[in-house]
Amino acid sequence: MRQLYIRDRSTDLNSATVIHDASGHSCYLLAGKWGIRYDALSLYTMSGELLAEAKQLTLGLTPKFALYLNRRQVGTIGKSLGLFHELIYIHGLNWIVVGSLVSGRFKVFCGSRLIFAVEPVPNTGGFCSCLSVTNQADEPLAILTATIINRWARHHDRQPLRERLRQLNPMSSTDQGDLSMGFVPKTVLNDQSLSRHVHQPE
Repeated sequence: MRQLYIRDRSTDLNSATVIHDASGHSCYLLAGKWGIRYDALSLYTMSGELLAEAKQLTLGLTPKFALYLNRRQVGTIGKSLGLFHELIYIHGLNWIVVGSLVSGRFKVFCGSRLIFAVEPVPNTGGFCSCLSVTNQADEPLAILTATIINRWARHHDRQPLRERLRQLNPMSSTDQGDLSMGFVPKTVLNDQSLSRHVHQPE
């Protein structure tokens, strides 16, 4: 089981986010945006090969995304109204998300098999999440799924993320884009050169 670390994309100053493993090695590049119908999040290898995408199908209180792997749609994930201690079913993949989405701790199963688990990295104010993925082949879809769910949880949290970061570390220069807070090298957070190597999907 490999551990991957994902930043909260609501703090991104650039259009791309680098996904690292526990050793600090760059594994994937996550790029794109959401908020408008047909917007997409795209996951690439570090050499620029497109692996997976999440395309926004609907807007409003119950947004829905289509999940693509190797340019083929494999599932859909949608947000339902109600409490955040609930089950989310990912159609097509037959994945079930269980846990507390507000706290950022949840697990995803296919039947009784664990696909991946997510938990916030300590002392980051929810700014960074750790994904523990059972099989490496599931990592692209796991990253996109976790990113979408964490985004929904952030919208549920009424306290702005930057304010939570200031409370956690008053000396952090969040207004200047320095969101490292000592748990990951600043070069990881401000790596702008990588986004120039990404090939846009055809």
